[in-house]
Amino acid sequence: MITAVRVPAIARDRHFLALWTAHSVSTLGDALTTLTLILLITERTHSVAAVGGLTVIIAVPSIVIGLVSGVYVDRHNRRRTMIVADASRAVLLAALAILTLASPALPALYLIALLQASVGTFFNPARAGLMQMIVPADEQVRANSLIQTTTVIDELVGTTLAGVLVASSHTYWIAFTIDAATFALSGVLIATIRGIHSPPPEQRQTTWTAIVDGMRAVRSSPALRALLLVFGALTFALSPMAVLLAPYIVDTLHLSTGWIGVIQAGDTAGNIVGGTLAAVTARHLKPRGLIIAGMMTLAALIASLTWATTVAALLIAYVVFGLLTVTIQTGIGALTQTEVDNALMGRFIGLMSITPGAISVLAMTFVGSLGAAVGIRTVFLISGGSLALGTTLAWRQFHRATRQGAQPRARERRPLT
Repeated sequence: MITAVRVPAIARDRHFLALWTAHSVSTLGDALTTLTLILLITERTHSVAAVGGLTVIIAVPSIVIGLVSGVYVDRHNRRRTMIVADASRAVLLAALAILTLASPALPALYLIALLQASVGTFFNPARAGLMQMIVPADEQVRANSLIQTTTVIDELVGTTLAGVLVASSHTYWIAFTIDAATFALSGVLIATIRGIHSPPPEQRQTTWTAIVDGMRAVRSSPALRALLLVFGALTFALSPMAVLLAPYIVDTLHLSTGWIGVIQAGDTAGNIVGGTLAAVTARHLKPRGLIIAGMMTLAALIASLTWATTVAALLIAYVVFGLLTVTIQTGIGALTQTEVDNALMGRFIGLMSITPGAISVLAMTFVGSLGAAVGIRTVFLISGGSLALGTTLAWRQFHRATRQGAQPRARERRPLT
């Protein structure tokens, strides 16, 4: 007798499927455009500084206007905000495709990249708020694991496709046109999500007052403080890893540069395996436990890299590294969805978006100065210790929230169909 496989409710919900697919296609398009822009700027300028400038420009909007866009999202319909954001980015990418045919100057490329990143600061918190209204609390781990896994796969496919398109066609406009189409498709998918209404703000406030109120709400909640601590500690520990891998392999272990890609592929494989496992076992996972256990294990793993002296050891470590990071990020996403009040979601995501940029700058400064002084192996030990300390502080905040009887705010949720 053949037993029918039970499909989880979240996988049968048309609203989540539309949101998930929209996220997937736009993520693929983002990865495609980012690498294509890097290749285009490299060809035009042959300047590392010019490519670095693009990275800075993409990061600036989330730091500068993240909280302001969060206030806007908390005041307006999330679905409509996302549709407008997708339409705007589709137009920007179409303009970039046309502009590319006329050998655009570097400032024009920077301007479009800046505008696209700025629009993204409205889309991302709106997506978080809409997802919270669509997905029940007990399905958040599974939903976030699916999104995290899809993100990894789409970024891999997008960057690969960018390289293939540029190498085979020797043009750039095709990649930008495809990205414009992904945003248009994303907007159409979001438009199919009907009957989900954002809660109106309790009162009309000035933008500054709304930001201050949001910061007070975060400060008064041990669980939200813990989430910020977790995200900050994770960013600080992970930022050096991308920078340190190449010099560690080449200068410290004296291995071929060809192994860098192989080891990074191990990280990607671990991401996919970890996300899949989290989706399958979601019902048995608790976000807080997932975060704390994952971060403590990751801290030990990062510290242990100082003794990883062979390709096999590094490859295994990076597979586990990828598995842990995606499960931790799944826990962070799920806990954000269950702990943050929907009326505060835009501002909290805005605050979370500021964290990576600011802490990454600090982490890179830390890596550059300390790495030169004491060596990469010592930096691994210090990074692992810093992550363990941040995790301990976050655990204390979670424990305080439990003692205070902190519970997620009640929200009306639509039954899954």
